[in-house]
Amino acid sequence: MQGEELTQVIVKIINSNIIAIAVFELAIVIQKEYGTKGDEHHVMVLLRRTLPRFIGTVSVALALEGLIMVIKYSQLDMAGNLFYPVGIVLSAALLLIALGVFLRLSPKE
Repeated sequence: MQGEELTQVIVKIINSNIIAIAVFELAIVIQKEYGTKGDEHHVMVLLRRTLPRFIGTVSVALALEGLIMVIKYSQLDMAGNLFYPVGIVLSAALLLIALGVFLRLSPKE
């Protein structure tokens, strides 16, 4: 029983760290967009600079969350619920593909 509690605590710590990193990246994006008053940039140039870091962080967070759910469900013998983590990992992949399409189609500078 003690080992399962330790595993749950470690999973919660990892989840909290992932959320903290995603929020930190979002704060950096907001600060870059609204923090500089005199520095006017084209919206697309600003998005090309800040969006990939944020989307990358969110995608990593989603992929890690899906992998953590796979581990958790396999430990609890809930193999029938693996559709949820697979959906999360696929949504992370779709998000990365959409980011690639956006970067390919958006103007360079």
